[in-house]
Amino acid sequence: MMINYFMAFFRANRTKVLLLVASVASYFAIVALALSLERSVNDIATLPLQSIGVQTIVQKEGEIPEQMTGAVFPHSNAPISTEEYARLSGLDFVRATDRGLYFWYFGQERFIAALGVEPGSKIFADILAANLARGSFGFAGQQILVTQDFAAKTGVDVGDVVTIGQDRFPVGGVLKANLSGNIIPADIYMGIDDAVTLVGSGQMPSLYHLTDDSYGNVVLLQSDPQSNLDKEKPIKEINAKLLVFSEKTFTREIKQQLKIVSSAGKAVFAVIGLLLVTAFGLMVSYNLKTREKDIALLRILSWTLRDLKKQFLGETLLLFTGAILLGNLLVFAGIYALSGLTVSMELPWDISARPHFLPAENAIERIITSTIPLAYDPFLAFGVTLGFLLIFLSISLVLLRRLKKMKPLDLQIG
Repeated sequence: MMINYFMAFFRANRTKVLLLVASVASYFAIVALALSLERSVNDIATLPLQSIGVQTIVQKEGEIPEQMTGAVFPHSNAPISTEEYARLSGLDFVRATDRGLYFWYFGQERFIAALGVEPGSKIFADILAANLARGSFGFAGQQILVTQDFAAKTGVDVGDVVTIGQDRFPVGGVLKANLSGNIIPADIYMGIDDAVTLVGSGQMPSLYHLTDDSYGNVVLLQSDPQSNLDKEKPIKEINAKLLVFSEKTFTREIKQQLKIVSSAGKAVFAVIGLLLVTAFGLMVSYNLKTREKDIALLRILSWTLRDLKKQFLGETLLLFTGAILLGNLLVFAGIYALSGLTVSMELPWDISARPHFLPAENAIERIITSTIPLAYDPFLAFGVTLGFLLIFLSISLVLLRRLKKMKPLDLQIG
């Protein structure tokens, strides 16, 4: 490749060449940033469930109780049978499972949200034990755990008794506030057998015809966080009424906020990319057309088609290298500019189950805000660079076929 010859061409077409380089660099930066944001979506979408250490929550579509009195299930929490729970536990992507019995209790004096858990569980029980503020963890003798919020609101503490219906439950421990990030938020936690007994004494048995001695209505599924397997389909095959909450629950909401990776954003990418490829093709064609006399002269000076292709491909690679270097600088600048960007996710009522017809309970904060975990990924940048190189080299090789038509004697040199 003759550098001096290329520099002469560059000086004569400085504006066009610099505009092309800037366009390629800008599009490279946009694509790299968009792919980085696309990767971040999955990480952000898992945040709501990370607080309880799971990747999926399963509930079941239920009925609305006739009366909001005594112990009732929220209308999105029908009982999940022991057989259904066993099938959920046996799914290929599941590493560990747990279940709880979540219910509302409407008494004459107060409303209570309660969750019955299996004392030997490895998910619910571990969370409760790790968030114990005072007292001891355990459900022996109908002992319960209460949250700090509930303790402050009702004036109870370790050693006091909470009355629910006809039963009296001694407080064994007080838990830190908001231990599940407003997902399945409860005021008190008890053994699942005590929860089954409470629920069985109300109107739920007639609504659901409960027959199992032990059952739950909230199932936690712990799986490989990096797994991309479709979780909803195999769960729905167990029962079409099962409700699945996973990272997919929040992915669409996040993408709507990150317009650059939304469907509309991808359509804009495609249009801009097509325009850029077209512009590059026109630039190569213009390059060949305006240098026909130079090509003819070089052919007279014994340059072969191979030599000419090396010259023009070398020029393309030189411009491409400059564009990629500039593009990477723009990527760094973009990451710095976007490092403070945040997205907000609203928890669905189904998994932040509080009765929204009670103003005091409806005030629960259901918005989770997260900073986008965006960082420069050299492997991603390399992949985008390779993709751009293949596209632009392919265009150049196709257009350089025109060199065969430019013969030394076809043009008058002078």
